[in-house]
Amino acid sequence: MKKLSFQKSYNPHVLQVLEFDLVRKIVSSFADSEEGISGVSEITPSKDAEIVRALLAEAGEIMMALQFDDPLPGMSIQNIREIFPRLKVRGSNLNIEEIAAVADNLELAHEISQYFEQRAKKYPIVFQITAVIAQHPDIYKDIRKIITPDLEIADDATPELLSIRRKLQRTRSALRKMVEKKLAGLPDDVISERIVTIRDGRHVIPVRDSMKKRVPGAVHDRSQSGKTLFIEPLDTIEGNNNVRELELAEKVEIARILADLTERIASVVDDIEHNQDVLVRLDVITAKARFGVSVEGVIPKINDEPAITIVNGRHPLLDWKFRKNGNIKRVVPLNIEIGNSIRTMVITGPNTVVFAPPEFFADIGDEQSIENDLSTFSSHMKQIVTILKEAGQKTLVLLDELGGGTNPSDGEAIALAVLTTLSGTGAITLASSHHDGLKVFAHETEGVVNASMEFDTKNHMPTFALKRGVPGSSYAFEIAARMGMPEEVLKEAESIGGGEKKSLEGLISEMEEHTHLAKKERESAASERMKMETVKVEYEEKLEEITAQKQDMLSEALAESKKIIEDTNRSMELIIKTMREKEASHEAIVKAKSNIREILSIIKEKSPRTPPKRKKKKKPVGKLEKGLSVWVESLGTYAVVEDILSGGTKARIRAGKSKATIVVEKKNLSAAETPQKKSTQTVIVKTPFPKVTSQEINLRGMTFDEAQDTLDIFLDNLITSGLETAHIIHGKGTGALRSKIGKYLDRHQYVESWRLGNWNEGSFGVTVVKLKK
Repeated sequence: MKKLSFQKSYNPHVLQVLEFDLVRKIVSSFADSEEGISGVSEITPSKDAEIVRALLAEAGEIMMALQFDDPLPGMSIQNIREIFPRLKVRGSNLNIEEIAAVADNLELAHEISQYFEQRAKKYPIVFQITAVIAQHPDIYKDIRKIITPDLEIADDATPELLSIRRKLQRTRSALRKMVEKKLAGLPDDVISERIVTIRDGRHVIPVRDSMKKRVPGAVHDRSQSGKTLFIEPLDTIEGNNNVRELELAEKVEIARILADLTERIASVVDDIEHNQDVLVRLDVITAKARFGVSVEGVIPKINDEPAITIVNGRHPLLDWKFRKNGNIKRVVPLNIEIGNSIRTMVITGPNTVVFAPPEFFADIGDEQSIENDLSTFSSHMKQIVTILKEAGQKTLVLLDELGGGTNPSDGEAIALAVLTTLSGTGAITLASSHHDGLKVFAHETEGVVNASMEFDTKNHMPTFALKRGVPGSSYAFEIAARMGMPEEVLKEAESIGGGEKKSLEGLISEMEEHTHLAKKERESAASERMKMETVKVEYEEKLEEITAQKQDMLSEALAESKKIIEDTNRSMELIIKTMREKEASHEAIVKAKSNIREILSIIKEKSPRTPPKRKKKKKPVGKLEKGLSVWVESLGTYAVVEDILSGGTKARIRAGKSKATIVVEKKNLSAAETPQKKSTQTVIVKTPFPKVTSQEINLRGMTFDEAQDTLDIFLDNLITSGLETAHIIHGKGTGALRSKIGKYLDRHQYVESWRLGNWNEGSFGVTVVKLKK
């Protein structure tokens, strides 16, 4: 696997003015580990297009996994960096907590390696990253057998420890009975209270200081008041000694066990250290992917041409602010395209826009410095001089309020010269300004274009939509009026402003108004088209309904006419029979039959004919979306899409008011049609759940709120399939998910009992459930 070379390619000023550190801080909040948070905080942009593409591709694969695959193993990486140097020194030992932390990371590394090994074709880039993980399941499994979830050494860690602890338990029990018997034989005036306590690891009884001669033995402690002595009676000293000897033997055996485990860990310390690097790198990638999913982001395409296209882009800080407050709709997406023949964009008007490629420079904001004796204008000029020296064809330059901070005419002249020079270098430049001369420059200069932020002249508010090809008015008077500027002051300002400037502003304002009206007309026309489409659909549905009714009526009429013909036939046959019985002549009978056939022919000809039945076409489902109403052919009912799975080829649906959901193939779904209103009645349809054979569900990486619905469905399906046991995998982690699942199972109507897994079932990372029959 090729190792990416990360370089700090942009000067700190650029990253500072673009507030890149705040973006990193947001992304780092999605990391699971301390090292992951630190890793995200150290990210810097790269100039190398190959590196950028690789970083985006690996984050894109994790985004796909997060959205459309089984939950990723939780990245709760233990920070064990401190133990690596110690493990490389012979004779160093780890404590229980450190050994348990190593086991956690070994198990996590194994789970992650297995996850992506099983999905190598789906996520080839991330698989290459995780394929180098060294797996040592034997070590972490042995540690799990020896060290309990409560960070204690298990009784059966070794036969020696088990023997010692059994002897210790018996000896302690015998000693306690001996001390309690001694205590029971003492009068109330000798003892302070009737309770056996432990001091210095010895069983003692509390004796009044004034009565200490009544209880011969060793004094181990005195109460704070000084009135009570804790005495070990003489006849219990040997028992206490036996307990102490066994306790020391226990400590020696535990130390030996920990030393053995430490030696095993030390034998693969290089692997563990390498795994740590891979896990932290994956945590950083996952943090970026989680952020991307949370803001509904997409992976951008990096081209080698000096051109930038942004479709519905949102500033990450602005997006994050409003998304947290539940007001994401207030963020107006930005659409912008620049490059190739157009290299410079002059953005004028009451608002500006900022965004960023392989190399970029920025001069944004007020950078006045008293410490360095720099004015705002001087600070801007310092940055612009640097930009002019280094700008080239593959450079993006962002200039805010170009030419500001000094005399307007001088500032405009400098701004024009800077833009002319940058245009000559081939750099892509976006410059915001209020200078009218720049608007004319953009209009008359090849490769330069005007742009502005749309302004709602009716409400005197910006719409935050970027308009290309149209310069912007400052709307200074309108904004001042909206902010409460007195009318007489505004009139004075307008007269001072002069006619030429007012005329230009008026022209721009009129252009914007015409543009706004044209936009409204387009929107109105589009709305009318949508209405016409709706009417067309309604007409077609009505026509289909009428045709069906007509078919029904014709069928009824045909049936009636057939009945008439049959009745007529019977009547005519009766007439002929009667004529024969009355011995009518042969000629009369032949003539009567001929008349009858003629009548039947006329009736049949006039009878309605059954039209061919029209087959009702099913409308296929387009793009699956949450909340979409669909018709489920296999269930014969309508349902609502709850979730999209397997890249959009499957869906989890909920039918009616049922609590349960089931997964179906997209090809089995049709677009829901509005059912015809008939007489009101309630129909209850019981739909069996599909039979399941898997008795295992993986909830790792979920919160309990996220896991509950999935767990409900899983248990419902098991019950309906007649299965009686289930394994719920929740991982070890902090134990919060395990605890909540236990409480959930305690009150579940289908659950008879549950327990944590045995060592060979996943230990306390798995809950085993027994279901009611």
